[in-house]
Amino acid sequence: MEVVVRRCDGLIVHGRTRDFSTDGMFIRAARQAVPTNTAIEIEIPRCGCLRGWVVHVGDEGIGVMFRALNSKEKCLLRQLHAENSATRRK
Repeated sequence: MEVVVRRCDGLIVHGRTRDFSTDGMFIRAARQAVPTNTAIEIEIPRCGCLRGWVVHVGDEGIGVMFRALNSKEKCLLRQLHAENSATRRK
C-alpha cells in the first residue's frame, strides 16, 4: 500500500509498504531521503498515521520500528493486517 513518510523537519517522501507487523514495517523509498535514527510519521491515506523510528536503510528502502503505539494505532495496524490478508487471498 502507498504511504507518505514525514520527517520532523517537514520533508515528505512517498513510498510503498512491503512488509509490516505490530512492531514495524519496511517501506520502499529513496534511501538517501530518510537516514537511520530519524523519527518519522507514516501517513496511510484514508486510514491514519503511525509514528516510528528508522532503524535500517538499504538499497530498496527503509526499515521502521514503531514507537509506543496507542490503542488507536494498534487498532489501525490490526485493520490494515486484516485488509492485507483479505487482498492476498483474492
